[in-house]
Amino acid sequence: MKLLLVAVISVVLLFLVSTCSYGQDNHYAWMQYGSRNAILYNAGISRFEDQSAVIINPATLAEAKSSSFNFNTNMVGFNSIKFKDGLGQGFTVSNSNLNVLPSMASGVFKPSNVSKNFVIGYALYHANTDNLNFTDRSERKLNLINETESPGDENYLAQYTLDTELDEFNVVGGVGWRPSERLTIGGSLSFIYRTNESREAFTAYALSDPAQNAAVDLVGTNIEYYAKYNSLMSFAKLGLTYKGNNWDLGLVISSPTIGIFGSGKILANYSVTNYRVGNDLSKPRSNFLANGLIEKVKATYKYPLSVAVGASRAFGKVRLYGSFSWYNALSNYTVMDPGNASFVQPANQSNVFYTKTLRVWSSNKAVYNGSIAVDWELKPENHLLFSFRNDQHYGEFNSKIVGNNLAVKQWDNWHFTIGNQREFKSSALVLGLRFNYGSNNAFPQPASFSDPSEGNLLQGERDKGKVTSSGIQLLLSYTFALGKTSK
Repeated sequence: MKLLLVAVISVVLLFLVSTCSYGQDNHYAWMQYGSRNAILYNAGISRFEDQSAVIINPATLAEAKSSSFNFNTNMVGFNSIKFKDGLGQGFTVSNSNLNVLPSMASGVFKPSNVSKNFVIGYALYHANTDNLNFTDRSERKLNLINETESPGDENYLAQYTLDTELDEFNVVGGVGWRPSERLTIGGSLSFIYRTNESREAFTAYALSDPAQNAAVDLVGTNIEYYAKYNSLMSFAKLGLTYKGNNWDLGLVISSPTIGIFGSGKILANYSVTNYRVGNDLSKPRSNFLANGLIEKVKATYKYPLSVAVGASRAFGKVRLYGSFSWYNALSNYTVMDPGNASFVQPANQSNVFYTKTLRVWSSNKAVYNGSIAVDWELKPENHLLFSFRNDQHYGEFNSKIVGNNLAVKQWDNWHFTIGNQREFKSSALVLGLRFNYGSNNAFPQPASFSDPSEGNLLQGERDKGKVTSSGIQLLLSYTFALGKTSK
């Protein structure tokens, strides 16, 4: 009854906390779960560490000594992203945030009326929650319109906005079984509900000096794209562990996701005003437009096949852990495609937007992540925990692919985590700090304020800038056990 009460209270808290946590939209391993596993990262592959076993390796559930419940959170976190020369040479944009959000409520149930080797696990958790916002504006004098139509410099006004939000909520249930003293087997089934929303806008204007009596008073570009979708998918996980004389070994295989349903919408507005195609001054200036709203578009998102292995060994009061994870590649696929929607107006090849498409696509490259971790037992009830790991991004920028890729954070991360675990009778408290750093020295600019011209729709000649991401998170976890604690 106490276990049920704790579970209900924690799940309610999970849904009532209103502020946001931030993850990464192109990484498999940004957020971690469990009291110990969040700090030791993937230690739960080779042995039971905490209630995150149903997520990390369901086979280890069979090692649990009693029923228990855990509430695990990234309590407070700060992350800063800087995009040097992100909107042209000398135009740097940045984004930073402070956040609070529970990330997991999970439990282990060990039935008393069945074989003691059969254990059930369950969890509700945020697999990923992400937000990124870049905004900047430029106003200066530039010579953009030819001297015949507009003598002297024009007033150049440009602004860019990017705002993306991603949230994934998971529900998972699984079982672990011990057929022998050395071997455990387990399986789980997860359901992922993913919501992704993205807004991107670029506007620029060249205004001539009224005193010059110019033949062209304004040339303008307006590009706005909005997409949002919801997708429900599921995947299965099979786990094994083997206890040798000295080493604990674990293997986990996760299936590709299977889509259950998904729906989204796309809203876009592309326009140019007083634009001349080419440099032939004999051709008249024209206005071009592409505008549309397409709703109830079928949405599909995928995660690939993945395999993880882990090993651990005790050396006196110090236990070492290691893990390696591989994620298969996914070739380019369509997330949303409205098809032959009414968008380009008029829909003929003379419209400069004729080749534009509203399609949303995704593509995952193969990813390899690894980690090392240490559990140093200072006293039986006092443990010092460390880990170091990488977190590669799986997305790709490819301007040759027609459409839009909503995933933005395409850089590799490195994480260092330190924490302390204290046990109090039937409870355990874990506090930790996680430091992260990532960078990409060749991140494509979405637009450039530094070198606009009429020929590039006032967007500038887009080059590359440098993105750096750094942050710190305070981790907090509380576990309540019925009977003996699991550690």
